[in-house]
Amino acid sequence: MIGDDGFDGRWLGKSIPERHWHFHRRLLERYGIVLAPGEFSEMLKDIASGRAPIVQRRSAKSAVYLVRNRRLWERVFILVTNGEIRTALPPSKALRRARRALPD
Repeated sequence: MIGDDGFDGRWLGKSIPERHWHFHRRLLERYGIVLAPGEFSEMLKDIASGRAPIVQRRSAKSAVYLVRNRRLWERVFILVTNGEIRTALPPSKALRRARRALPD
């Protein structure tokens, strides 16, 4: 699906809303991940359904979730505030420790 120019043809005719660009930039910077079409929606569903566990509650309106990208089988720490994905957090020692404390 990826052409010689590096463009993933699945993105043809699709776009990322401007309010989500910060998240996508941090995801690439911190995890080396570029999401395929539909993977962002999967992350949202995992958070909304409770499939993605809360690793750290930051306030009544803000929490860090551990979300798995199923295609890459990579886990990502995501900050959600007021129900909106804000950023992909770096995998700090504190977050990795909190992840290990989660029930299996």
